[in-house]
Amino acid sequence: MKNWKTVLAGLFIFCLLICAPLAVFAEEDGAQQEEETEEPVPESYDYPIESNEIKDWPQGPKIEAASATVLDMDSGTFLYSKNATEKMYPASITKIMTTLLLVENCNLDDEITFSEIVYDLEEGSSHLGIQPGETITLRDAAYGIMLASANDISNGVAEYIGGSISGFADMMNARAAEIGCVNTHFSNPHGLYSDDHYTCAYDMALIARTAWQNPTFRKIVCTRSYMIPKTNLADEDRYLTNHHKMMQEDEEYYWEYVMGGKTGFTSQCLNTLVTYAQKDGQSLVSVILRVNGAGKAYNESKQILSYGFDNFSTVNYKRGNSSRSFYDIMGLTYLGHAAKLQSVVWKRSPVSDFSVSLTIPDTIDAKAFAHQVDQEGRTTNVTYEYEGTNVGEARGFFSSIYAPVQLAFEGDAAIPEDAETEASSEAPVQLEGLDGVLAQTAVIFQSGYTLIGEYARTHTMTVLIAGAIALVLVLAFIVILIFRCTSDMRIRRRRKQEEKVRKRREEEIERMTTAEIEAELRAGMEQERIRRAQEQSRNQDGQGRA
Repeated sequence: MKNWKTVLAGLFIFCLLICAPLAVFAEEDGAQQEEETEEPVPESYDYPIESNEIKDWPQGPKIEAASATVLDMDSGTFLYSKNATEKMYPASITKIMTTLLLVENCNLDDEITFSEIVYDLEEGSSHLGIQPGETITLRDAAYGIMLASANDISNGVAEYIGGSISGFADMMNARAAEIGCVNTHFSNPHGLYSDDHYTCAYDMALIARTAWQNPTFRKIVCTRSYMIPKTNLADEDRYLTNHHKMMQEDEEYYWEYVMGGKTGFTSQCLNTLVTYAQKDGQSLVSVILRVNGAGKAYNESKQILSYGFDNFSTVNYKRGNSSRSFYDIMGLTYLGHAAKLQSVVWKRSPVSDFSVSLTIPDTIDAKAFAHQVDQEGRTTNVTYEYEGTNVGEARGFFSSIYAPVQLAFEGDAAIPEDAETEASSEAPVQLEGLDGVLAQTAVIFQSGYTLIGEYARTHTMTVLIAGAIALVLVLAFIVILIFRCTSDMRIRRRRKQEEKVRKRREEEIERMTTAEIEAELRAGMEQERIRRAQEQSRNQDGQGRA
């Protein structure tokens, strides 16, 4: 019995010695296997998110994309910025700029006939099989570029508009500069990789916003499917489906708020994505650059767009003309008959129609915003900033004594954009007393000066002719004035001389005696008698000869 127990104990110890290492080995092997199958987190996941560094700004999500932005398309506010101005390669989202130039510079009902340039592409790049000599409308070309990402059509359109690929690239770069891009250079119309073809998330958001503001582009980019009919060289219709899967209801990445967008991919650029979305009246555009995988591009776009919708509110206000004119403000409403002399300019209101658009983070008090005023002619732009970040703008015609910064924040001074814009009888905030009158007077003269300047710029010949006529009249007036002055001077000189002679004669008479005066009078009378006798004799001689 004792031996039996000893054998069992020995077997138990033996099993422990054998199984324990195996269990440890199995656990380590499983951990190694799990670690080997887990996808490593890319370095780009930890790239800085600039918007998170703004004081009290809502904290945006960390994503794998090397660069990304979310822009509010109404106010122009960047809600989310990750590595936003860093140089990146855009791939096919380049075609947003290509299509923008197409709709801005061409009649889409015109036709384009393609040349051999449709073959000037990398092997395997996306195309629609366009052949040299094939003709389609520019409208069909625009849909082919945006929905099917057709590189062959992009080349043909670039040649049609710019004369060559390089010529069209120059147009792209000029348009990018107009939009305000800071780190963009295009060298082709399709986005296939090139060292000198690059952009950044900040710039692509600006380009996408500008394109969205064009109604024709907006219709194209929001189209889910399209058909290009048969052509002179194609016997079948071409059916196109928008590559952006967040737009398509039968795709796993579909999101109801997505309106449109453009995809991009090359092996060097990885996945890029521009997405337009609208929710509860708020319109956003997101840009994703350089992420490994189309699924990640869609998911991360949804993440940052949701962040924008959930943490920010965009408010749009409009206001009609104030009913108070300059005369009302200055207390000159009633002038009797002199009212006929009132200037049309001065009868205008100091504040005309204007609009205010602001995107306000839920964590920030709107009254903390600063504003900058930029005036050009009769138009004034008021830019609102928070901690150096643009959060919106107001545009309209403001008098210099008004405070437009308050217009977006006071309920009695602004009304929602979708409400009726009736003329307000309540004047905006203004300076009081003598300061207000003086400031308003300065505004009146400034307005008159501005109007005269505008008229002179638009009616140059009329101004020159009127100026020449005015100069001739002025010269004639000067000549007449000089003549009159000279004549008056001669008359005054003669009268002065006569006055001197009279005074001298009076002095001589005062010095003469009575006898001398009588002798002089008799001499004068004698001379007068002789003169009359001579005159009578001449008259008689004349009658005798007659």
